[in-house]
Amino acid sequence: MRILDIIGMSFKSLWRRKVRTLLTVLGVVIGSCAIVVMISLGLGMDNAMKYYLTQFGDLNVITVYGNVWTDGQTEPMKITEENVEYIKTIENVEGIFPKLAINSEMVSVCAGRGERYRRMYGEIYGVYPEYLEKFGYKFKEGEVPEIFSQNFIIFGEQSAYNFFDTKKKRNNTTYPQEQEDGTMSDPFFNPMEEQILVYVNNTNKFVEDNMWGHYESAGKAYEHKMTCVGILDAENSGGNWEAFDGLFVSMDFADELYDSYVKANKIKDAKPPEISELKIYVNDINNVATVQEQIEAMGYYCDSMESARQSMQGQLGSLEAMLGGLAAISLFVAAIGITNTMIMSIYERTREIGVMKVLGCKIKNIREMFLIEAACIGFVGGIAGVLLSFIISFIFNKFGSSMLGLDYMYQLNDGTTLPISLIPFWLVIVALLFSTFVGIASGFYPANRAVKISALEAIKNE
Repeated sequence: MRILDIIGMSFKSLWRRKVRTLLTVLGVVIGSCAIVVMISLGLGMDNAMKYYLTQFGDLNVITVYGNVWTDGQTEPMKITEENVEYIKTIENVEGIFPKLAINSEMVSVCAGRGERYRRMYGEIYGVYPEYLEKFGYKFKEGEVPEIFSQNFIIFGEQSAYNFFDTKKKRNNTTYPQEQEDGTMSDPFFNPMEEQILVYVNNTNKFVEDNMWGHYESAGKAYEHKMTCVGILDAENSGGNWEAFDGLFVSMDFADELYDSYVKANKIKDAKPPEISELKIYVNDINNVATVQEQIEAMGYYCDSMESARQSMQGQLGSLEAMLGGLAAISLFVAAIGITNTMIMSIYERTREIGVMKVLGCKIKNIREMFLIEAACIGFVGGIAGVLLSFIISFIFNKFGSSMLGLDYMYQLNDGTTLPISLIPFWLVIVALLFSTFVGIASGFYPANRAVKISALEAIKNE
């Protein structure tokens, strides 16, 4: 028999027993829908977990800290250029982002005409500006130019509030405060509209105080006129705290500032500036743990979101397995229903099977006919189950967070809501293949039973 003839006979047989076929399909619909919905809820929780973790830092980023004592070390580990070059060669490392800190004792930052506004405290960080966005920094205003020259500077969102007005003796500082209209109070100046002046301090003047004493600036040594090209968005910069009040310049310019400070203050045997922090971007979150282990083996202290992600991922995995297991029970019941339907079909079609054998129909054709019927039940039930899953998923995403009291988990500050249920394309394909497989597996025993029926006994059957 041709395969098309076998398929046609299978559909005719199912159509003759519409009610029984429909009830059997309904069992598959419920089972496949339950599995898809349960897995989609797990994917929704996983998505919410990753979202909240990314608010504290990029899941692909490892942070290496310098000047930190680690186990077995007699002195703090320093991030050297040689080790930075080695880390670049580690497999799965896609990019690095060193940060060179120039503290406020070395340089002063001013703004406005006549240097009216002066920065009270804080550090300037030498970085590779072209990698800022890759490592989670977002801009509120401006952007990194294609060519970042040495006279460009980037402000943290609240860096301008750290300047005081030198022409005022009272009320010479300002802080970000919420106004009656919901907006924040403005700093004394807009960095994007004022020229910024950075000069190297001459700190040869020592001043004694109550306990320790300190160096004060005895004047300017080297002066640099800067232009602010962007202001960072602290809230959306992935937990990078420098986005609040840091100042960023190019790495080359930071080196120049340090060299100028050493020269101006005639510091002998000056050591090269130290990288205070190194961020490493890994190509895939699944490779973060491996890369981190290799860097820690070098003696460095590392930090990433991997440990928190793995812990939460394990808990979610257990929950998803439990939900999937409960849903699988309903599909198992549906499989029993398919088997029962196919066995009943054999009893009703015993004479038909005998006639097919007498006419010379091959045994494999009879087996194929019953397997196709079972596969059709599973496939059609899977399609209907997936469609029903999309409807249920829509209801969950539209009303679920408020109905189930989960606003705290899925409701964001901007009024949007994270999806409670996620049904990716791969889940649809898996659901259809699985339901079809369940149908075929359930029809295997009845199909084998059908081919074992004696032709003569089957013809005699009324």
